[in-house]
Amino acid sequence: MGNKHYVVAIDLGSKNVTVAASSGRVDGRMVVDAVVRKPSQGVCGGAIDNIELAVASLKSAVAELEKQLNIGVYEAYFGISGEFIRCASHNDWVSVGDQSNGVSQSDIDELYARMEKVCAPNDDEIILERIPQNFMVDGSKEVANPVGSFGQSLSSTFNFILSTKTPIKRLTNAALKMGIKPLKTYINPVITPEVLLRPYEKEEGVAVVDIGADITDVTIYANNVLRYAASIPLGSDVINRDISTLSVPRQFVEQMKVEYGNASKEDVPKNEVIEFPIHKGKKSILKYNLAAIIEARVWDIADYVTEEIKHAGYEKKLPYGIVLAGGGSKLAGLAKALSEYMKMDVRVGTPEDVVDAESVKLVDGPEYDVVTGLLWRGLETGKYCYVDQRPVPPQPGVRDEDRVAPAPAAPKADEGGALKSENTAAGDDQKDDGNKPSPAKPDDRKDDRPDDKGKNGGHGGTENQHRPKGGFVDKFKRFIGNLSDKMDEMGGSGDDDVI
Repeated sequence: MGNKHYVVAIDLGSKNVTVAASSGRVDGRMVVDAVVRKPSQGVCGGAIDNIELAVASLKSAVAELEKQLNIGVYEAYFGISGEFIRCASHNDWVSVGDQSNGVSQSDIDELYARMEKVCAPNDDEIILERIPQNFMVDGSKEVANPVGSFGQSLSSTFNFILSTKTPIKRLTNAALKMGIKPLKTYINPVITPEVLLRPYEKEEGVAVVDIGADITDVTIYANNVLRYAASIPLGSDVINRDISTLSVPRQFVEQMKVEYGNASKEDVPKNEVIEFPIHKGKKSILKYNLAAIIEARVWDIADYVTEEIKHAGYEKKLPYGIVLAGGGSKLAGLAKALSEYMKMDVRVGTPEDVVDAESVKLVDGPEYDVVTGLLWRGLETGKYCYVDQRPVPPQPGVRDEDRVAPAPAAPKADEGGALKSENTAAGDDQKDDGNKPSPAKPDDRKDDRPDDKGKNGGHGGTENQHRPKGGFVDKFKRFIGNLSDKMDEMGGSGDDDVI
């Protein structure tokens, strides 16, 4: 049986690590073959602060994915976000080469090449994305497609998304320590909107607000271009900390917020009681008081988001309002509370337009938005990850030629402690109803991975009928170890490490 090709994505968050794999597309929609989500440690504010704990968290999740798919993972796409992310704009221009025939593609390529040579303004920063915002002919006429336009010069403003180098180095080193080479590290607020937004929303104007545990990402689209991206050092954990002030044990805080919390206190009865166990006996609080605490913190997050939208210059310029993403958006009443407070339309995003119908159930929840976006971007680049198909374990009573790999199991839901409410019906339903990717750089490695340039390929693409030569995996592991040692000695590398 030939090897199957996969794109593997890893989202290492402050509370959870999510690992997923996709074997390709069917009729233009992405197939998700397996998803694993487990608690994480060693990460704070989107950056690793304890590499041993972070590596242990990554190993646990990756091992489960490998078990489900019967593979070994040696390459993956990673996502990152945090307060260390920022935007900066840069203008440049070139002379039109053949003015009698107008702007040509070579003129545009020359402008792009000039932008690629721009370095980060500070030595401790790295440019991760270069996104053209517009094209101007002779500095006065803006055109969507400048090819063929007459003029003497072609200029453009590019939006650079930068990160400090340290968080990128730490994430890269953590991956290498567990034997995985990052094919590329993407900024979460850049890749998440690609699987959530509808074409008309990108065209008219919309903001994606991804609420994580301690980070909230804000991305703004208008005229079909990513105009702004930022990370706010505030997330759903600020709500949890306030709930703890009600003397709720920490192990019950998240469950209480999800099962009984509401971001709009007006929708909660004032006399409904929630009971929870304590060391001796039980304790109770009013559901209305819980909602009041949640609402206040949601308004704080909304104020920060509003400031970012104003800073980007898009106040009252987003006809399609806000699309919510991330695990924090699972909170009941959140869309309604934000809509009323910010005076904007708000909906919770779903990737159903880009994910195969059979796979949607694996990523059915906003907590999977980032890893879904990473898988999609990986497929768009056309570069699959190197994985090693492991031998199928012997099955008693089955001939060798009839053996098949076990089918991947669906991810299991987390289990929590039990809480009791005098009115359980009120807590049953907590759900709300409702750029052009950077080109992959040439790689001098010789492998047989197919190039999936976004075409409607089969489920698994072209199968590799040849097993790797003996000892290749061991050589690859030694290569990863040597690369990790060199990075430790050099203290990291420059822009080419990630871009």
